[in-house]
Amino acid sequence: MEIDSYEINKDTCAILNLNNEVTKVVENNQEYLIPKTTFEVMEDSCAYYGSSYEGRLKGTKMILGCNYKLPIIVEESNDLIFFPTNGTSSEKCSWISLKHVLKYEPYKGYTKVTFTEGRTVVVKMSYNSFDMQVLRATRLQNLIKNRTAK
Repeated sequence: MEIDSYEINKDTCAILNLNNEVTKVVENNQEYLIPKTTFEVMEDSCAYYGSSYEGRLKGTKMILGCNYKLPIIVEESNDLIFFPTNGTSSEKCSWISLKHVLKYEPYKGYTKVTFTEGRTVVVKMSYNSFDMQVLRATRLQNLIKNRTAK
């Protein structure tokens, strides 16, 4: 199904780059094609939830103390944390929802991801890089939870 715009929500599993003009959104039970870049979908979604992408990025940098391929908290109360597959300035960048990753495994030099509702996608990044991104996003999630639990 093709739609003009999209905001990330609790059912969003992945924001996948198809080309520099079209993004594929994978939800638990639905898929959409959107005539925007993955970065534009991320920017629009951060704004929809009351912040800017730049503000979310700055917060992540301060919390994690690193600068490259950073996960983003799109919205806190629903645990909408997404991590990039490439540097965010790359037109090849896709975004994966941490909370929907059930398992992942090496697949022909890339990574096959199975989401909580059973959908699978092959992400064009090595297993080790994907694993590092999951760990980085999990660390961000845990640090935020510890801070808000005080």
